[in-house]
Amino acid sequence: MICGIILSGGLSRRFQVRGEPWIDKALYMVGNEPMIRLIYNALSQITSKVIIAVNEVDRALKYRSIIPSAEYVIDDEKFKGPLAGIYSALNKCGEEYAVVVPNDMPYITPKALEPLISELKNFDATTYVYPNGHLENALMAVRRTVTLQYMDLLVNYGRSKIFDLIRGLPKVLFLDPLIHEIELKNLVNVNTRSDLTGTSMRISGQVIKSDISIIREYVINDVVGKDLNKIIGSLWYTLITSDPWPEFRLYAEAGLHFLAAHVLLDSVNENVKQLGRRILTSFGVDKA
Repeated sequence: MICGIILSGGLSRRFQVRGEPWIDKALYMVGNEPMIRLIYNALSQITSKVIIAVNEVDRALKYRSIIPSAEYVIDDEKFKGPLAGIYSALNKCGEEYAVVVPNDMPYITPKALEPLISELKNFDATTYVYPNGHLENALMAVRRTVTLQYMDLLVNYGRSKIFDLIRGLPKVLFLDPLIHEIELKNLVNVNTRSDLTGTSMRISGQVIKSDISIIREYVINDVVGKDLNKIIGSLWYTLITSDPWPEFRLYAEAGLHFLAAHVLLDSVNENVKQLGRRILTSFGVDKA
């Protein structure tokens, strides 16, 4: 059995139009349905239940009038951003497998979600990587038990970035959507209203031509005990030693340049951090 999770606790700042009242992006109509309903429809076809994570009770009440059959949780204050919703939802989810979708992917389909789940049997998490090495925020499938263990460690380190989870789990599979015959438009993340008018994705600079496995042979006690030989090439090694290069090299050589750039942001050297920002800018990230 599989648990579906929809993350809907953000403020959707980029979706707003100056001078107009604030709009909840999840309730914005795409065709004849609110965006969040489209995501729920896709998830409910392949999961046993769907949990919607929100930042406040009033929001849950509004959504419940549209999707009464879903379960609702409030974002956990231990985290900021998407991890707050993932943590709360995983604690409520009784299933070992969970697939997570943000509230702004209205074109997601069961076909696009199924590979994330089917490949999870040998990994702690699965996600998609675009042909140019870009990762999509928060779209992933995870094993519940191990993910919660490592999320508790993230709390201890004061970490709340969504990519910290991917960097901290030992075994992660990055799926090439083209290999799995998934149309890139199904993975569109709607940040602004203009994203709804042009859903065809044009991605240049292909570096990913197959699925990528990142396998690090450590367990939770190796991280707690700071066994550097076992945790090398992970978020934990980078944080403990302040040396980002083993983790950076692992991702860079695999073609995961977007993730490699995030590693550089954890350097204590400002010039190295700036390099990471420049790489992210080349992916269209305007703030890092």
